[in-house]
Amino acid sequence: MSTDLNGIGLRLREIRKINNITQPVMAAAIDVSDRAYKYYEQEKRELPTLAAVNISEAFSINLEWLLTGRGKVRKSDDPQLAELCAVAVLTQAEARKANLPIAKLGKIIGFVAAQASQTDETPAEVAKNYFDTL
Repeated sequence: MSTDLNGIGLRLREIRKINNITQPVMAAAIDVSDRAYKYYEQEKRELPTLAAVNISEAFSINLEWLLTGRGKVRKSDDPQLAELCAVAVLTQAEARKANLPIAKLGKIIGFVAAQASQTDETPAEVAKNYFDTL
């Protein structure tokens, strides 16, 4: 799958400016050549899905925003989201008597936050679905 390049070059440039990095640094961060990245930013070449995912993960960028320009730039732009995710995960863990280490709970909270910010599901729904799979 590839992406529609309408405006994606501007969003890539904005990510670099937010993080105060150069094109070569950005290229290295997502494991592509300098030339390939330059072409993505200039919209001369389609941004492959894997590169988009790598950018999203490396810079905590909302994938929907990167690909379409809709939504918030950062995954964590909503300060209440982190609290809602933590409460949802801890509530599920307690209700299910899951004695998980704090490091594991932190990773689950991060996962729930990422899913909730990129889908229409609430943190409570994502946490419930996650714990249903355990």
